[in-house]
Amino acid sequence: MALPMTRAFNHLIAGEHFARRFGRWPLPADAPDALINDVIFARMIDPDWSPLHRAFIDKETAKIEARRLCPGIAAPETLLVIPISAVESVEHLFHLLEPFIGTDAVAKPTHASGAVTFLRDLRQPTDLNALYDLSLRDYSTLLREMQYAGLDRKIIVEAMIPTHVPGPPDDYKFHCVHGQPLLCQIDHGRFGASWSRLFHVPDFAPMDERDGLNAPASFFPADRERLDRMIAMAEALSAPFPFVRVDLYDGDDGIYFGELTFTPAASLGIAPSAAGVHRLNATHRIYSRILMDALAAKGTD
Repeated sequence: MALPMTRAFNHLIAGEHFARRFGRWPLPADAPDALINDVIFARMIDPDWSPLHRAFIDKETAKIEARRLCPGIAAPETLLVIPISAVESVEHLFHLLEPFIGTDAVAKPTHASGAVTFLRDLRQPTDLNALYDLSLRDYSTLLREMQYAGLDRKIIVEAMIPTHVPGPPDDYKFHCVHGQPLLCQIDHGRFGASWSRLFHVPDFAPMDERDGLNAPASFFPADRERLDRMIAMAEALSAPFPFVRVDLYDGDDGIYFGELTFTPAASLGIAPSAAGVHRLNATHRIYSRILMDALAAKGTD
């Protein structure tokens, strides 16, 4: 029998995952030793999410809201939206996606994170198993990220973002507190030999000089003018929220909206460093302290 989706039961279920990662139960967000992970945990298990939050979580409506708050931002073109209630089987889904097979398009759930499927490489219905299975689920039941609870279940097909380098565009993830971007994690080569590093905003100096990370030869950072535009966009998109991560893509013909992430990594994320992303380390403590100090100064509401 499924446990109720209340804060108390969510704390019990999601807390087990948190304890396995950090070796302790989640602390209250205002505890002296709390990490940003504790703040994220407390937020994600709360069933109370506003209509604006939920509009940004749905990958179809998020682009509409992003352009409302930030009119100059680009967004991947929506080619098709399929209600999962209209899909009879994975074979039927393959049939619905046939017009886009072999093209530069991706399919993904609007109500979940993951199962991004590149339609250029699609060969057979079984290639869609992960997408189909995830699309059937209420994503909030996985790790009790309650902002996903009850969202309409759909699959969205989008045109891929044009890039000036081979592979997917670089992802600039701005960690913002009350409309102020404080840190930016740049993800390069996200679907291959990936590289990530955190930088201070606005100067883009490395957040931790001792993180042991060096950029690969294939990485070319955005120029200063584009970085400044990204910062301004992150400010506009994050303004309504106490804490959010604003993901922007460095496209060949503009800056593209990716998503707003209210509970990064379902509270289990570790800042990238040469020490890895599986255990608490010095780089993560720096990352957490920067965000916690800002929240302490400005509040979590």
